[in-house]
Amino acid sequence: MPETVIAWTEALVHDPLLLAAVLALSTLLTEDGTLIAGSLLVGSGMAPAPLAITAIALGITLGDVGLYGLGALARKSRFLRSRLPLKRAAGLKRWLRGKRTPVLFFSRFLPGTRLPTYLAFGFLRLPLMHFSVVMALASAVWVTAMVLFVSEIQKAFAGLGTVPAVAAGIVVAFLVIALARRAAQRSKFAEVSRAATPSTDNELDAADNAAMEIRDAS
Repeated sequence: MPETVIAWTEALVHDPLLLAAVLALSTLLTEDGTLIAGSLLVGSGMAPAPLAITAIALGITLGDVGLYGLGALARKSRFLRSRLPLKRAAGLKRWLRGKRTPVLFFSRFLPGTRLPTYLAFGFLRLPLMHFSVVMALASAVWVTAMVLFVSEIQKAFAGLGTVPAVAAGIVVAFLVIALARRAAQRSKFAEVSRAATPSTDNELDAADNAAMEIRDAS
């Protein structure tokens, strides 16, 4: 089994297009797992950073656009509407005016907000171009920072051997993901992002107040 994995990895490394395709498609199964794997490949010198970053960011963005499309389809499908978290989406279009960009950008870093947010944007038929650009930017920033930082940590530990270097990369990757999410949750934009599909009017009011504070501060 280990020999098979090694052989398969070596085959991918020697075929950049195949490696890029695998990384991009893998994000549909697990974004964090693919991001960590891509970072380790770069840190091991088995993949160039631009290729890994581009493939992973593209895969994540396409997945986000797919959820937007699913939300758009739900407008015409009672089956989808009954099974997707869209109960309050119809009443959010007016509220989202002036808040779309921070809602989208920070949802990338807030677990639990991505699915309802992207579905709601599609269901409301908010501009696809704006959605795609913001999500591409958020993905590019996140993936670039993660891949470069984790790969450099891995290289710093390379003198201790392959296993310690990979282990250090994995530990740091999980720490970075956890810290990034914690920082996003404490951000003044968090309430606005969480409100994409609020469950109560109080949550919507709280998020509206947060948006006003952000606007006043800027």
